[in-house]
Amino acid sequence: MGEVTRLPRASERRRPTAADDKRRAILAAVEELLQERPLQDISVSDIAAKAGVGRSGFYFYFASKGAAVSALLGEVFDLIVSGADALLGELRSSRAPADVVRSVLEWTWRSWQSHQVLILAMLDARGLDAGVREQWDAWNDRFAVPVVAAILAGETKRAGRTEAEVHEIVLALIGANERAFERLSRSGANSAQIDRTLTALTTLWSAGLIPSRGRT
Repeated sequence: MGEVTRLPRASERRRPTAADDKRRAILAAVEELLQERPLQDISVSDIAAKAGVGRSGFYFYFASKGAAVSALLGEVFDLIVSGADALLGELRSSRAPADVVRSVLEWTWRSWQSHQVLILAMLDARGLDAGVREQWDAWNDRFAVPVVAAILAGETKRAGRTEAEVHEIVLALIGANERAFERLSRSGANSAQIDRTLTALTTLWSAGLIPSRGRT
């Protein structure tokens, strides 16, 4: 599935405690095991053993293995949202809106691809764990906020769309991204396939979000 970048560890502003060390050990164990096999083949006992804690120690920090994956992925989604937000600011520039959309999609795909083992584990856990599903939905909502703001800032009142309407469109398009990116990751797609998918998504996003006066 391509090279996977391990998550950077946030620097500590205070002296780590024993509890911090145990939590980090659990997260490191989850990340390491996911390089070897899918989440459904990893048990809490496997994670606890690799982290050097008991099962009760694992459950002290995380309600489920999906929750541990969610904790690891929090930093990834921070990165994706901040990068997309910066790129979307260019919708107010002289760049063609479709070019901006393509840039955002390329950034999002690169971020996804770099951490795809963790993201695919999250998707697997989402179907089984309501808490993970709620976390994923919350991240999607958070990603939608700067997109909606950028789109509305570039529209005139003649476009006739409310914030709620644009928000629902954006969530539907994020779902299209998710399904397309998951397919690319699980199939080990080559560069030509990736380019075709990003082109198709650019067309889809442009049709859904860019008023006719702004299309190229």
